[in-house]
Amino acid sequence: MEKETLVGEVTHYFTAIGVAVVKVKKSFKKGARLHIKGATTDFYQEATSMQINHQDISQAPKGKEIGLKVDQRVREGDKVYLVEEVKEKKKKKAKTSKGKKKAKKKAKKTSKKSKKVKKAKKSKKKRKKK
Repeated sequence: MEKETLVGEVTHYFTAIGVAVVKVKKSFKKGARLHIKGATTDFYQEATSMQINHQDISQAPKGKEIGLKVDQRVREGDKVYLVEEVKEKKKKKAKTSKGKKKAKKKAKKTSKKSKKVKKAKKSKKKRKKK
């Protein structure tokens, strides 16, 4: 199962070099899987090349505008999402009616045994006192 988190928005696109200017709202790292989605845009890609002022960066800092090399054309206003794998929790099996009945019987048996043991101990104590 995948979870998508909004990490930025495209503010400009340079057609000749295939680079989008992204206003970063939440930090993400180089190599992260991104989903770029807009009115006519919808594709996934890995963040392979990111720059700030022509300097390569390994992490996109929150609040900055970065240059992101993109595989397809994007438009101003397109949203950039970080795609993360989420592990699903295993669900516990609900006890069937047969299972519930067995559990109740077992509980009764143990309570009966414990009552018998208590009675036996009391009778031993009484014998010792006499």
